[in-house]
Amino acid sequence: MRILIVDDDPLVVDFFTQAANANGFSEIDTASSGEEALGRVIQGTYDLITLDIRMPGASGLEILSPLRNTCPHAVIAVISGHIPDEPFLDLAGCADLMLGKPVDLDAFNHLLAGAAQIHSTM
Repeated sequence: MRILIVDDDPLVVDFFTQAANANGFSEIDTASSGEEALGRVIQGTYDLITLDIRMPGASGLEILSPLRNTCPHAVIAVISGHIPDEPFLDLAGCADLMLGKPVDLDAFNHLLAGAAQIHSTM
């Protein structure tokens, strides 16, 4: 299973990367901006994409629809401290899951397990 972690906070990226590694996943790429994330999905497909909303440059909201169009079978989880009370239509229509930060390890492990299960059925 290929994973893309999109977040501008190196501590969050490190936490998610270590958790994925601890669960046996090794194909993990990271991006610290929306533009970098789009470049990564153009180069290859992903099975799980974690996406922050507020980042320098293009925001997670701005790249959510292009990510979905480029990786239609990926599980896209918006993980942000800035999820609106009333999610925008694009957010609700393109994301599979929305989690508020901080995300605890159990919740992230469940996300990994769920994405792996979906990936194994495809």
